Amino acid sequence: MNPYLIARKIIQATVLIILTVVLVYVIYRLMPGDPAALFLFSAKSKGASPAEQQRILISLGLAGGKWNFENFLIYLKDMFTFNFGFDFYQQQSVLQILEYRMPFTLFLLGTAAVVSFIVGLPVGIVATWFRGKRREAAINTVSLILSSIPFFILGILVYVYFVAYLRLFPVTSSFNIHELSYLYEPNVLMYVLGRIALPLITLIVVESAAHALTMRASMVSILGEDFITTARAKGVPEGRIMFHHAARNAMIPVSTRMALEFALLTSGAVIVEIIFSYPGVGNVLFQATLLEDYPLSEAALFVIALVVIAAYSIIDFIHAWLDPRVSV
Repeated sequence: MNPYLIARKIIQATVLIILTVVLVYVIYRLMPGDPAALFLFSAKSKGASPAEQQRILISLGLAGGKWNFENFLIYLKDMFTFNFGFDFYQQQSVLQILEYRMPFTLFLLGTAAVVSFIVGLPVGIVATWFRGKRREAAINTVSLILSSIPFFILGILVYVYFVAYLRLFPVTSSFNIHELSYLYEPNVLMYVLGRIALPLITLIVVESAAHALTMRASMVSILGEDFITTARAKGVPEGRIMFHHAARNAMIPVSTRMALEFALLTSGAVIVEIIFSYPGVGNVLFQATLLEDYPLSEAALFVIALVVIAAYSIIDFIHAWLDPRVSV
């Protein structure tokens, strides 16, 4: 791999991170409301003096208003050193809150990404195998419908049917993984699966269908290439052509979609976590935004953005591994 191009990728990722940090600051201050006004109102109602009110604002980093340049410089320094400060309401370290919540989100995203990839690719290959037949049309139709359903719609339907109607799953997906109290449940595996199954199903169904469509379209394109015609002329079995020659090359555009998938899954995970009360970073982001809790909401959004940027940065190296013609 060319060191110059690797350095260029690192620089691009760094620029994206800087832009993200600035945009997060601007977006939250363009939103209506002012947390400083809320805390000042609370302090006044408790009889705090003007000096005490000012000390409260300084301690929260809200002195000087929403657009104070000094606060912006402090914000930049804190973001790039991962010193996110303290949550306005819980008075707990934001980093500690995210460290507790992040494993839940990473587990949800990672499992959904891997399982949807494992399920979607074979479905796309099978659809290509039955090309021109009714089975292909059925697979394509079902995949197109499922991939077109928004996460929040499917999540609500899954919740209403399996939780409210059939009552097969608990109302909330929340459980304390750090206290390990769930280990004392009679059936630990079913207890854990019962709380993560529905969020996972919601993400996996949509993304598996999208992977199947992408893989099928890529396979159809590859099967028209000259090297496939040559392999058939040499008498190579159709199964080997389909799974060894075509599938490997067809995975290149699918791997490109993996980075896009991670971005889609991340945005979908935020919605899914809210619907199922899943204790991840997305749920924290939603609740903190509603409460105008700047340190927690900004840090949560920044961490989610870092995950997406990392996924996009890695994709070129996956390309180089799959196709030696691609230089990174």
